[in-house]
Amino acid sequence: MTDDVRIRLATHGEWGRLRDLRLRSLADSPDAFGSTLEHERGYGETSWVGWIEGWEGARHALFVAERGADWIGMAVGSRAGDEPDAHLYGMWVDPPWRARGIGARLVDRVLGWARSWGAGSVILAVTETNAGAAAFYGHLGFVDTGDRHRLREGSDLTARVMRRAP
Repeated sequence: MTDDVRIRLATHGEWGRLRDLRLRSLADSPDAFGSTLEHERGYGETSWVGWIEGWEGARHALFVAERGADWIGMAVGSRAGDEPDAHLYGMWVDPPWRARGIGARLVDRVLGWARSWGAGSVILAVTETNAGAAAFYGHLGFVDTGDRHRLREGSDLTARVMRRAP
């Protein structure tokens, strides 16, 4: 049952909870993200608050899926400066909670956030080998742009870029 799962914005003071959730996501799905568990384990409070509020001129909206006191998923909407497009990244749902609509609800909140400021589109990248995630985003209306890039430095994995209107 997902009626008791709430999607909400994370707040500045919750950076420790975000750290725990993000590190769980990196441990669970190491090939899904542009960063690594080893790298992010070293982050301090400033970096984690940056995930919530934004960094390097970007503004973030970090949504969490919360069931009772437990955080079971997350998705980040980001806008760099006055860029006309939003970016979706850091999307993850705890494995026991997948295929229950929570991921779609998280994406929907990011799309709503992007609509609120008039984004032209929402862009994301998904690892080429992650057919399930690509299909999930396709079902939500994201289309493959044809653009590809390396997932992260030192990785042989490729990410496909997808986009949709908010």
